[in-house]
Amino acid sequence: MTRRSALSAILLLAAAPGRAWAHDGHAHRVLGTITARDEKHLELKTPTGETLSIAMNEKTSLLRGKRKADAAELKVGIRVVVDTGNGEAPLVAREVQLGVPAAQK
Repeated sequence: MTRRSALSAILLLAAAPGRAWAHDGHAHRVLGTITARDEKHLELKTPTGETLSIAMNEKTSLLRGKRKADAAELKVGIRVVVDTGNGEAPLVAREVQLGVPAAQK
């Protein structure tokens, strides 16, 4: 019975939603392609096809490689990695890392 209980517990944990694993203490990052943007938010399409709306504020830093980026560089079609803090809704970007063009790598 102990073996069966252990297997059941493992299967239950594996089936738990990913958000249940979110916790403070490390950055939660979202990878995606910008599908829409304005001054206060980005919409991203993730590699899994999910569309996320992520707010930006005056504390959001924009980077391209190791240099500071300008908000004008956030264009539809650009791939980004967004640090969303603890990953809980509403998602607010702490840092947006823009993809580095091939010539700069």
